[in-house]
Amino acid sequence: MSRKKILTGIGAFAVTGFFLWLALRKVEFTALATALSAARLVWLAPMIAIVYLDLLVRAVRWRVLLSRTRALPAPVWDLLKLEAIGLAVNNVLLLRLGEIARAGLASRRLGIPAAAALASVAIERALDVAALLTIFVLAARLAPGIVPVQVVRAALLLLAGAIGALIVLAAAESSLAPGGLAERRLRPWPRMHRFVEQLALGAAVLRSPTAAAFAAFLSLLLWSVDATLYWAGAYALGIGDVMNYPRAILTLSWAGAVSAIPAAPGSIGTFENFVASILHTFGATPEAALAYALMTHMIMYLLVTVTGFVFLSREGVSLAQLREEVERNK
Repeated sequence: MSRKKILTGIGAFAVTGFFLWLALRKVEFTALATALSAARLVWLAPMIAIVYLDLLVRAVRWRVLLSRTRALPAPVWDLLKLEAIGLAVNNVLLLRLGEIARAGLASRRLGIPAAAALASVAIERALDVAALLTIFVLAARLAPGIVPVQVVRAALLLLAGAIGALIVLAAAESSLAPGGLAERRLRPWPRMHRFVEQLALGAAVLRSPTAAAFAAFLSLLLWSVDATLYWAGAYALGIGDVMNYPRAILTLSWAGAVSAIPAAPGSIGTFENFVASILHTFGATPEAALAYALMTHMIMYLLVTVTGFVFLSREGVSLAQLREEVERNK
């Protein structure tokens, strides 16, 4: 293992340790255990169902994004398994290598060019950012007094940037498509031409207004579904009085934002600290807020990770083999 990787790992786990300390420093552990033991198990079933509904919506959206790369639509079940594998790998490896692993497995299993699969993953991320910022801004308007005006304005600027990036991708795809300006100029370099051609194939769906609009709708649906899990988690712990649906969206958005902090895989530590902090702002006690963060995070983390690795084992690929393949293709 290289020195850079070792230092990256040490830094990530140091960040995790710091934020876990912040989350735990003002918590009474007896009260925390009491809050966790008071969880109403009847709410766990819908929370578990929401996790798998999330995977289904992701798979359907990816099917739409890949619709121009295959003669026949990709099977939703196969895409769901690959989505779960990618998320599971992200939960145990640094640097979000699950995205690259998912694209590589899609290329091998579905006969999709690797560059086209990677392009579709990049479009997914841009759609996710745009959708999450959209519902965040709406929730901030429906729950006044919680989000500073400056933050809402910054979110609108980021939203404009995400939409702009998608427009640039669509425009670039036209130029890279057969006969386009960039495509003609790349013809003297066959290998580069082939790679760029595959990238354009992955972004081709953006040229279809219907497909692009459907993918955007599914992205909004995905994050709206995920917000429901955050809302249900509060009721599971008996703190539903501090959590309504707009606040659940704000909590989800906060959790999504802190996932960008370089910490241990799965955002362990950062998630607990920041989600507990916003629940405390809503009026929950420190112990109830941390219990909420721990429970919601572990439900999502464990379900997705276990499901993903079950599917990975059925692919006949070990995590070590997958990591080696990702490292070769980076």
